[in-house]
Amino acid sequence: MNNRIYLDHAASTPLHPEVVDVMQKVAIQYYGNPSSIHREGAQAKSIVEECRKKIASFIHTSPGQIIFTSCGTESNNAYLSSVIGSGLIRTVISSPIEHPAVLNTLKFHCKRHHVELKLLTPDQNGMVNIEQLEDQLRKSGQDSLVTLMHTQNELGTVLPLRDFSLICKHYGAKFHSDTIQSIGIEALDVTDLQIDAISGSAHKFNGPKGVGFLYIKEPSQLNPLIFGGNQERNMRGGTENTIGIAGMTRALELALNERQDRRQHLNRLKSKFLDGLQLSGINFEINSPLVDCSPKILNIYFDKTVKSDWLLMNLDIEGIAVSGGSACSSGTEKASHVLEYIRPTSEGRSVRFSFSYLNTEDEIDHAVYVLSKLLS
Repeated sequence: MNNRIYLDHAASTPLHPEVVDVMQKVAIQYYGNPSSIHREGAQAKSIVEECRKKIASFIHTSPGQIIFTSCGTESNNAYLSSVIGSGLIRTVISSPIEHPAVLNTLKFHCKRHHVELKLLTPDQNGMVNIEQLEDQLRKSGQDSLVTLMHTQNELGTVLPLRDFSLICKHYGAKFHSDTIQSIGIEALDVTDLQIDAISGSAHKFNGPKGVGFLYIKEPSQLNPLIFGGNQERNMRGGTENTIGIAGMTRALELALNERQDRRQHLNRLKSKFLDGLQLSGINFEINSPLVDCSPKILNIYFDKTVKSDWLLMNLDIEGIAVSGGSACSSGTEKASHVLEYIRPTSEGRSVRFSFSYLNTEDEIDHAVYVLSKLLS
């Protein structure tokens, strides 16, 4: 396994060694239930609340606006189900290439609460047209909820979040963004963005699986998704994941402290990979945009002579881990809804390569060599 090359960091990331150290320390020393009134409980509670303060400071908000969850999917569900079910929303505006955690939630709750769902039309690279959004908001205005992904998880397309947020604010619409792929890569200031809610998941930025968070501007709008005790200010029942919360906080702290260096490294790797593909003579096209794109994600289309599953399997045999799309649609031969949208008539298949500050230039060279060997 030591010789394997992992290029699927948009699906999940390895734990940072310092995150492992923090989690081990908390697991051993702070084992009390944060809801208990004794010393051990109070110590665990202090860990949770200190982490809440840090997460809040990282995105420039107050601790009372941070809710800890089990993952980004839960964060998305908690906010969207609450707002759509409030009876105050008549129209939801989104796009057909959102993550299933958003799209499936919208389809279910809009149907259940008789709310109209409007899907915008992204371009070939997954960028949503802001003029089209404004046109929709003119018609629906203050009775609207807009939810659009910040960084598209399969293509890497980065939405100009502040521009979209200001349009929503101008028309009095609520604005939520799935920022799961962008947290730690992009600097997020929710006060400056004037956004209503964002979602995060630790395992996308070298933290543990099973823990995430929701920022919500007005916590009173949130209805409990999980009923039980009075944890998370009565908004999420269940004993807090103290170990995971501590690991997530340290992982995000490291990601933000090293953000510029990591971005520069990712840009070098991505450019080297593309240059290598072009020099190799491999027949390919780029699904990802060349600008307004995450340095972490590169989606490549190979023509109809290449079967994606065959390619993924043989890359795996050669020691290289990549993805055919979102990890949420893995195990199926059918192309993801995102790739079907941007290439509805194509007969070829697409592969997502996603990089990390942990990858080396030698790994990129070897990955290009293996691709060239397999596709020649």
